[in-house]
Amino acid sequence: MKRMFLMMAIAIATTLQVPAQESKTKLTAQQRTEQRIKEMDEKLTLSDEQKTKIRELYADFNKQKYPREKRREALEKLTADICLLLTAEQQTVYKQMIEQSIADMKKGKRGQSKE
Repeated sequence: MKRMFLMMAIAIATTLQVPAQESKTKLTAQQRTEQRIKEMDEKLTLSDEQKTKIRELYADFNKQKYPREKRREALEKLTADICLLLTAEQQTVYKQMIEQSIADMKKGKRGQSKE
């Protein structure tokens, strides 16, 4: 009886530990770029030319190692450069995407779950 109880406890503890050990793998800069372009394409319906130019902008951005205080400026410049490539309708949706991303990050920093 004790042995059976012990085996059940070990089995339960093991199954509870498995999800705790799973962690998100870090994506490379190129993988993040492709993920962003895919998301943008789904929401903005980008042309092939736009995808290529945005990919180049992200590649240039990722080559640099910005100090923390300069990173925000660099991101704002990247966003502005991307906006120049988009149509007026796409710019509106893109700005909404950026605002939503910022809101999600702020929620995450406060420890609230993301929706």
